[in-house]
Amino acid sequence: MDLRHLRTFRAVVDRSSFSQAAEALEISQPAVSGQIRSLEKELGLKLLDRGGRRLATTEAGAVLYEHAGRVLAAEAALERALAEVGDGVSGRLMLGASTGPGELLAPRLLGDFAEAHPEVELHLAVYDSRTVCERVLDDELELGFVGAAGAMRGLSVEPFVRDELVVITPPGHPLSERGSVSLQELAAEPMLMQQRGSGVRAVLEDAMRAAGLRDRDLTIAMELGLQQSVKAAVLDGIGITVISRLAVEREVADGRLRAVPLAGPGLARDFSLVRASRHTPSRAAEAFLAFARKRAAGRR
Repeated sequence: MDLRHLRTFRAVVDRSSFSQAAEALEISQPAVSGQIRSLEKELGLKLLDRGGRRLATTEAGAVLYEHAGRVLAAEAALERALAEVGDGVSGRLMLGASTGPGELLAPRLLGDFAEAHPEVELHLAVYDSRTVCERVLDDELELGFVGAAGAMRGLSVEPFVRDELVVITPPGHPLSERGSVSLQELAAEPMLMQQRGSGVRAVLEDAMRAAGLRDRDLTIAMELGLQQSVKAAVLDGIGITVISRLAVEREVADGRLRAVPLAGPGLARDFSLVRASRHTPSRAAEAFLAFARKRAAGRR
């Protein structure tokens, strides 16, 4: 049985989509469809039910999904063990991240680590926080970065970076030179907002409720999707927004934006590093952990 087909099958099930699986695996959609057909032909079983509105596994598909996870985890463990044989740091390191740290932390961190350790083959998968934690516990990922990690048996959770929310404005805006802005003052300003369900908006709304404010107390001029959309709108002078400080470090440093702290508790979140506590990290993972922790310490 081709392990690539098992990996593709799990990607399709995870995303309930052939096209999204193809994008995640960086192959064409026809290639994904062909691998699933080959797997069904080899096993003589129907694995996916394509008849409803949502793609679902058959009974055989559910069994294969579970066992394929174990097979792929064993493959990853074997590769890690073999990589330990030689001197130096090498091998494949499978990492996961939820959307926030996957956008704000991981790309730059992985790029700098790859420059320092070119013999390590890095792979980053982006899921929701719970899926990252489950994949780490299942040995499909060795390490993960998440915005929220619930208590899970066998999961080690290490706060990594504190992500502060700030108000960003164009230079020259009346708020741009303030030392801080309260939530009550912010409610009087026309705001550009990220869509409901985004991490930043959830943190902001929780802090507002704690301060006795409601979402409808905000003056929302426009709702513009996720962080890149609202940041672009502020850069174009359309308005102001609340955003992660990590998302605007470069624009603030070069003077294109001003970042004003928000006064009050609850306006920050931790990005955490998760790993399976029962496993000894591979040499590549140990090197990455040391590298990441050094970077995180430099931010404190």
